[in-house]
Amino acid sequence: MNDEIKKWKTQSVKHKVAMLLIMDGISFSYNEEDGIVFTAPGFYVERMKERLVNCYGCSLKPIITEY
Repeated sequence: MNDEIKKWKTQSVKHKVAMLLIMDGISFSYNEEDGIVFTAPGFYVERMKERLVNCYGCSLKPIITEY
């Protein structure tokens, strides 16, 4: 399992991504160029994408890329 902590960024559904990060206690920052920037293991990010589609009403998986 990929448990190495990496830096991630996203411009997709920022309000829902921010809400989920806050609920999970993960700190993040925001800037206009990169969007939301946070650190987390790869497995968390994959699970986060699934949660956003299945539980929080995103019609497509958000695009979250490594920073």
